[in-house]
Amino acid sequence: MNAVAGKSRLKKHEAMLDRVARHNVREEIQRRILSGETRPGERLSQQSLAREMGVAQGTVRESLFELQWLGLVESIDRLGVFVGKLDVERICEAYQVRAVLEGLAARLSCNNAGRADISTLRTIAEDIYKLARKGHEDERGRLDREFHFYITKLSRNKILIKLAESYRVLGMTVQASREQQRIYEEHLAIVDAIERNVADEAERLARMHVTDAAGRIEAEGRQGNFVPKWVD
Repeated sequence: MNAVAGKSRLKKHEAMLDRVARHNVREEIQRRILSGETRPGERLSQQSLAREMGVAQGTVRESLFELQWLGLVESIDRLGVFVGKLDVERICEAYQVRAVLEGLAARLSCNNAGRADISTLRTIAEDIYKLARKGHEDERGRLDREFHFYITKLSRNKILIKLAESYRVLGMTVQASREQQRIYEEHLAIVDAIERNVADEAERLARMHVTDAAGRIEAEGRQGNFVPKWVD
């Protein structure tokens, strides 16, 4: 029994290490694509990436498959895997999904948010606004994502949280030019609706918040002013 149990623990440990390695590889390839370090149309060699990152080719292959699902890479038969085109249309498609899912998250969080959660959300909203006023855009962007994902986690819906982790990837490229006072007020309005347990209003406000951001991105795209920007 001890030998069997030992083998079982070893397999679980190896599986965990494999997941960690796959996550790290995916994050690094994703960072290169979203930052523009790896350009659209560029071929991604599994062998070269595996050698560079010190992992098995299978780990790279699985990571690329996950990125393909997000539309960041494209697989072409007998030619290989290439970096996909990251444009306004694709980002706005992600925002359409985000609006629906974050609306649902806000609705579900109404039943789960405690006083400490509401206080935390208000503090994050305040900090986002302060960073924006100081011009600290990278920090503001990171904290903005934390605000939205905190609400998603409050939904306590595991499938919703998993989906949000995926579509948030494309959101990492975006810093739409919106008036910071308006963003601040929208954040507080969402938190207030959650605190008052008004599910319909919380969902409506959360969806409008995301839809307005997408509208700004579309407008910048039409004017030729939108440039995706990576935020850690």
